[in-house]
Amino acid sequence: MATELSFEAHDQPLESVLFSQNSKFRIPRYQRPYAWTEDQLADFWNDLNASDSPYFLGSFIFNLEPKAESGFVEVIDGQQRMLTVTILMAVLRDLVREIDPTLAERIQRQDIAIEDRNGKLSYRIECGDSTKPFFEKHIQDRDSKILSSAPNTPEEARIKANYDFLKIKVEEALTRCNTKEEQVGLIERLRKKVSELVVIQIQINSEEDAYEIFETTNARGVDLSIGDLLKNLIFKKIKAQEDRDFAKEVWADILNDVQETSTELKRFIRYYWISKYALVTEKHLFREIKKQTTDWQKLLEDLWAASASYNKLMEGERSEWVDVKHGARIYKSLTALKIMGVSQCYVLLLSILRNYQRLDTDPTRVFELIEKFTFNYSAICKLQANKVEKIYSAYARRIEDCVANEPKKKVGGKIQSIFSQLEEELRQERPSYEVFKDSFDRVAYGLSERSRQLAKYILSEINALETTGEHALDFDVVNIEHILPQNPCKEWGLSKKQIKGYVNKLGNLTLVGKTFNSKMGNRIIPEKIEALAESEIPMTQQLVKHLQGNGLKWDEADIEQRQAVFADVAYNKVWSF
Repeated sequence: MATELSFEAHDQPLESVLFSQNSKFRIPRYQRPYAWTEDQLADFWNDLNASDSPYFLGSFIFNLEPKAESGFVEVIDGQQRMLTVTILMAVLRDLVREIDPTLAERIQRQDIAIEDRNGKLSYRIECGDSTKPFFEKHIQDRDSKILSSAPNTPEEARIKANYDFLKIKVEEALTRCNTKEEQVGLIERLRKKVSELVVIQIQINSEEDAYEIFETTNARGVDLSIGDLLKNLIFKKIKAQEDRDFAKEVWADILNDVQETSTELKRFIRYYWISKYALVTEKHLFREIKKQTTDWQKLLEDLWAASASYNKLMEGERSEWVDVKHGARIYKSLTALKIMGVSQCYVLLLSILRNYQRLDTDPTRVFELIEKFTFNYSAICKLQANKVEKIYSAYARRIEDCVANEPKKKVGGKIQSIFSQLEEELRQERPSYEVFKDSFDRVAYGLSERSRQLAKYILSEINALETTGEHALDFDVVNIEHILPQNPCKEWGLSKKQIKGYVNKLGNLTLVGKTFNSKMGNRIIPEKIEALAESEIPMTQQLVKHLQGNGLKWDEADIEQRQAVFADVAYNKVWSF
């Protein structure tokens, strides 16, 4: 039975919360960096000046538990608004300094810092590690010179940009004042408006309750993602030591690994979880992780290892696979999967890579199987993604179970059986030739880099069929050439509008070496065939023979026919399984 949370919530003016005599705040290490952008800042400024009546700034959640020991109240929610208010106070302080030094000092001593009974000043807000040095030096310090500062991180750049934005806004208002007295009056009115902002202050007396409230207020998809919530909980469970903050260091590595793949953190976390545990939707992922996890150190270390594997699968260099059996073939399939831009398969590949040394069988054929299936099912036919995700998750967990529970001498045979069953299930899900051909007819050289890479991949694989059994991807030595040019010369007798529907189709493309004379590209066939004939690429050699045997004719019907031939070769030979 859940325990009832104990907390107090009150509507109060900001003056009673942020600027009270006894208030000092500390932002815990798990909080996100300062993230407000100009859009949020503009809303804040406009709301502040919309009318003479105060507006509602939002809720602040504070954990009072650390105060007795450290003197600081912990900020659970509200740091973005608190830091923005502090930046505005710094702007008012700096702009009024030349007009009324006394008021500037009052803002410093009461709004930005807090003065004890002995006259000693300390800052009201102690920021997190990533924010603290820059914020103290260039916002909280009375002698700051932020406009001449050189930010080193995106967060520092945001702080500087937001200071500059608010400074410009206040300066614009000051120019409408006729005297220094009016300018001082404007600064005082702005300061008063800020102090009158209405907030809900939620005070909690234990870290456990603080986190529960934090989770409840943020898990509705407003401010925090699954990644943020999980990070917060891991940081809460794994305390920093005097000489090292292990959780923080590892989380930074995880974030870096995932960001390099251009994947959302929440997607990686979900793929990790469903590759090892139960299939769960993103909506229920955080609560499932929280409910099932008892060893938070192990979870963090597992995520750390998984992020490295995920990065290797998606961004690994060829050299990283040199020491792996059939590493070149695996790398080739991974490169193809990246070109296709389909991610569900990484659920299964994570499980394979995680258990690679314990499979006792070669998984290369699975990488190649997934490449072929993904090309048919997803890249060409664009069929239902969640269906195959369920398949991949189920087989990933079967691999986990086999490696963990089967006797070592039986693992290899069991894994081979699992792989065979996977192949049969994927074969059943493979689209029919009719569905494939209909979708393949729409494959074209598009505007996006991905569509162009996919076109080159398809042509390279079909071309490789004419050379050896190894379908090597070597994009460095070939370019794509339009046989009928996208911008044909007048001798073609065709306008760009007339050819728009078929000029970019795969059937109108071939591969040429990078030394091919690009100036020949828009010429008519009799003029460019000599250059094409010099190519040693089998696909282009066959094209030249076709053109020569066809009276050098090349029109829409020829393009459609070649596209159909490609579809047949693709389905029944290159990507057949």
